Amino acid sequence: MSPSLHALALAGVDLVSAPAPILRVEEAREVVVVLSRSRDPEREVFMGRCRADGVPVVVRPSGGGAVVLASGVVAASAVAPADPRARFPEPYFRRFCGTVADALASCGVDGLEIRGISDLALGERKVAGSSLRLWQGWVLFQVSVLVEADVGLLERYLRSPSREPAYRQGRSHRDFVITLRAAGFPVACAQVVEALHGALAAEVRRA
Repeated sequence: MSPSLHALALAGVDLVSAPAPILRVEEAREVVVVLSRSRDPEREVFMGRCRADGVPVVVRPSGGGAVVLASGVVAASAVAPADPRARFPEPYFRRFCGTVADALASCGVDGLEIRGISDLALGERKVAGSSLRLWQGWVLFQVSVLVEADVGLLERYLRSPSREPAYRQGRSHRDFVITLRAAGFPVACAQVVEALHGALAAEVRRA
């Protein structure tokens, strides 16, 4: 199935060639599987199920594993000036994931920690995943936050990942991730969109 313009925008396929800086934050309005160009779709995704259900599979410009974006997931992409002193991804993940955690804290979500390299988690359960790309003096940061999504979609469309953080310990998608709503935080997607937009706007303007 050919992806819609909305699906392409969620994946940020145009961001590397678009004039920067850029900020895009919105709730997903349809189901789309997104993965990086470094991962094999057949290894990471149940492609047959996606075809049968008419779910598009889109390759994003940043790295990381496969994700399912759907109603109840807020996706954000930010293209900001790179720090010439930071040559590796880890400082950017700490910076941007910290910004996302602060934004969610403003919505009443406390207890978030950066786990692995690029996840935000509540205890041992992942609530947000992020990815990164560095090029020509810019950094692209992409994150998806599980606000009140159907976690069963991950089980249906994503295989067990080929690479995973140590804290996952081989758990299934359903046992590894949790939505903010299921974790006891009754925050709405619109609140998360507003908070992320405000917080990431400062990062995009940051020299």
